[in-house]
Amino acid sequence: MNRFQFKLYTSSKSILMKNLCLLLLFCPILSFGQSVHSQDIISNIDEVKLYLTAGQMNHKQSVKLVKGRNKLKFSGISAYADPQSIQFKGIGDYRLVSVSTEMDFLAAEQFNPRISVLKDSLEVFQDKLQFAKDQMDAYQAEKGLMNTNRDLGGNAQNLSIEQIKEAGTYFRERTLEINQELSKLRKSKRQYSSEIQDMRAQLVEMNYNENQRSNQVVVLLDLDEAVQMETELMYLVSDCGWSATYDLSAEDITGKINLKYKAQVYNNTGNDWENIELTLSTADPQLSASHPELSPWYLTENYAMTGSISDRKYYSPVQNKQDYRQEVVSNLNWANGRVYDNYFESGDVNQSFDKAGYFDNSKKELNIMKNVNAQNVQMRSIDISELSTEFDIENTFSCPSDMKPYIVDVKEVDLDASFSHITVPKLDRSAFLMANIIGWQELELIPGPTNVYFGGVYVGISHIDTRNVSDTLSLSFGRDDKVIVMRKLKKEFSTKRVMGNYKRDSYMYEVAIRNNRSMPINIKIYDQIPISQSNQITVSTDEISDGVKNDENGEVTWRLNVAANKVVSKEIGYTVKYPKTMRIQVQRYRTVSCPSF
Repeated sequence: MNRFQFKLYTSSKSILMKNLCLLLLFCPILSFGQSVHSQDIISNIDEVKLYLTAGQMNHKQSVKLVKGRNKLKFSGISAYADPQSIQFKGIGDYRLVSVSTEMDFLAAEQFNPRISVLKDSLEVFQDKLQFAKDQMDAYQAEKGLMNTNRDLGGNAQNLSIEQIKEAGTYFRERTLEINQELSKLRKSKRQYSSEIQDMRAQLVEMNYNENQRSNQVVVLLDLDEAVQMETELMYLVSDCGWSATYDLSAEDITGKINLKYKAQVYNNTGNDWENIELTLSTADPQLSASHPELSPWYLTENYAMTGSISDRKYYSPVQNKQDYRQEVVSNLNWANGRVYDNYFESGDVNQSFDKAGYFDNSKKELNIMKNVNAQNVQMRSIDISELSTEFDIENTFSCPSDMKPYIVDVKEVDLDASFSHITVPKLDRSAFLMANIIGWQELELIPGPTNVYFGGVYVGISHIDTRNVSDTLSLSFGRDDKVIVMRKLKKEFSTKRVMGNYKRDSYMYEVAIRNNRSMPINIKIYDQIPISQSNQITVSTDEISDGVKNDENGEVTWRLNVAANKVVSKEIGYTVKYPKTMRIQVQRYRTVSCPSF
């Protein structure tokens, strides 16, 4: 071996060793990358902590994991799940590598097997329709052939009468047979087309619904040993919530009142809730991680306590929530458009979608297109305590994802209450029964409508409002027809006179309360004296019968105790002096509708 050959040999050997070292270096990495153990997990929602305008979904699943890297793909997650709120927990030793989300719009059949069945039926009917079309074409061809050869061989051929009759009979009978078969086939074609149209529309609708839960949460874990692990996946979804509603009932004014605390729950997440453990909460699920900062606490003139937090850090929502929500809506609209085009791409339906997810106006002909928009549930603003409350619902709860409200019983309590009456006879000659509850703060009520029952009879709808309430919460039980209220003008003490350049109008009213109950009642009566807003008009109070007058607003109040089957009367009178050239309206009027003939 010469020097050149030796140098070439050693150089080749060096290159070979380097390549071998690089191969050995990357082999563990390649081997490790290929050993990722992947699992598709379809799990139901086990627990829901439902906030007023959002919900925390909780999936619990036992998963068998191998040593090394595991990839868990949780399917069937709501498309509206907030990606920043996803949390994964497992019992045992593991290293969490990453948590991410991805959309899978091809998994609809996996979640709803009926889609596959319906697709098979659609294919069968499409084959039947095509066979009917083929038969119609064959009959039309035969009919056309008969029409082109019905001159019986031309004028040069002499045919007997019997031959002509025989040929005519054949053409008539065969034409009739063909026409009858064509009629049957046209009817079958219409039926098949209708069935196909209905199945296409149903498939589109079913795919729309399944696309609402097309999200996937992908979790990567590293483990040192194989294990059967109990896992828990949690995330927030905004398209659900609850509001308070109440049933308030009492048999008489001497007994206790019964309060049934209920909740109206709605679900528009794309996932049906089946036998879940439900918790209702008044907390804010999107609190910032930053600590709150106090600002001055002011009291308004009506003693309602108001305040604010200076930079609103405490109540700041999850960042970019609207951005991710708009992206989800756009993706869903695009996916729904692809589904529509897939089932209605042929025949007389030729539609298209753009990537932004907006439907062409021409698609409205079939009346099955629908854009995915923001939630359609009407929202209202209420004021609740800064201290959050949670209610654990005793029984499991089921609720489909259809955006309809479903009633949940929260709790039921019997309350001690004192009853009183309120009347404003100038506006409404009825006495309203009020239940006054002490210690209502322990009930953890939030504002909401109330169905009121008294003596086993439905009275009407009231409203519980916990704002600006002192130690006593007053709830209305509606009109009490056993307490009669009258207010009439005493004409003998009401005059209108002209004195020089002025007019003096005097009015005197009698207010009478009749208690037809078998027990005494406490009643509060409200009336008023007019207030002058002109230095040319003076108002003087003539009589208020020991009532209490508020000089700022002219309100007059009486607090009376009326014995059983007794009548109590009070008087209120005033005089208005004003220039005789001035026209004023002392009596108030209200606007109503009536027939016009």
